Amino acid sequence: MGSGTTLLRLMLDSHPHIAIPPETGFMRAYKAHRHIPFKHSGRGWARRLGWTDDELDGLLRELYDTLFMRYAEQHGKRRWGEKTPIHTWHVDAMARLFPDARFVGIIRHPGAVVASNMRRWRHSMPKAAIHYDRYARELARQAARRPARFVVLRYEDLVLQPEPVMRELLAWLDEPWADEVLAHDEVQAARGGRRVVEGRTVVDDPIDVSRISAWVGRLEPVKRERLAARVGRLAAFYGYRMEDPAVLEPLAGDGRAVARGDEIAARMAVFADLGLRRRPVPPVYEQLPDPRGLMVVPVERFRRLREQARPVPPQPLWRIAASRARRRARRLLSR
Repeated sequence: MGSGTTLLRLMLDSHPHIAIPPETGFMRAYKAHRHIPFKHSGRGWARRLGWTDDELDGLLRELYDTLFMRYAEQHGKRRWGEKTPIHTWHVDAMARLFPDARFVGIIRHPGAVVASNMRRWRHSMPKAAIHYDRYARELARQAARRPARFVVLRYEDLVLQPEPVMRELLAWLDEPWADEVLAHDEVQAARGGRRVVEGRTVVDDPIDVSRISAWVGRLEPVKRERLAARVGRLAAFYGYRMEDPAVLEPLAGDGRAVARGDEIAARMAVFADLGLRRRPVPPVYEQLPDPRGLMVVPVERFRRLREQARPVPPQPLWRIAASRARRRARRLLSR
């Protein structure tokens, strides 16, 4: 979230053959089909009806393919895609559900992502940093696991070199070149409909190179230092320098901008200290909705529990003494 996924969606969706709707998050529905949320016997309910996991996947594959293909056909397209950042945590299931699917990951300088999420969603800097760390790690892990089906590109390369990057990407997707992907703002504006889409992105905004470094003025030096201490090494893995957003080390070989999964795996060996082959703990919303591990709590109750758990700041001795004196006086008066 905040790494340019919507821009990439709009560009690919402008191709004459590809339709990618605004994000749906449908893989949470898929998970709910496989495991009834917050029910102790929710796992394997279809097996109790005599359906195997593969048979259930076959039905769900047909369902979702029908839903998305109708959208594609309504726009005169022959191929559909989907873009939802939370699907980073559902790649294994998506790869199983759609054996022919290909995956495109996009990454961005951590300073830009953190500043964007702080501005748009009022996240704290630590929360935004945790978000970046989790997703950037899982993106690398999944790319390395699927060298033939997963590529990674950087937002900065896409903005600075849109035509070479999109040519590489479309060739990898086995699609012909189309000038429309470079005029996504005109293509999307001509369709009408919603002008502001997910991530508060304006569909008819052209590519803006100034956004690459605009975040520098939004993050105070102290916050930049803290962020560098948290994710600086991970930023280096993706070819970034925390102190200079204009510097982009090569991510792919042969002068390419789109890195294949095997190239990501090779970089992981160089940055072995990051432990990128270990799966990060997913956000709670993407974990299995089993009541043995998760529970649903009303918002008001959660707020009360959070207040009760908040540490009480230490009181000065004079305030403690005054409080005791007041309590003693009240007891005497009550007698």
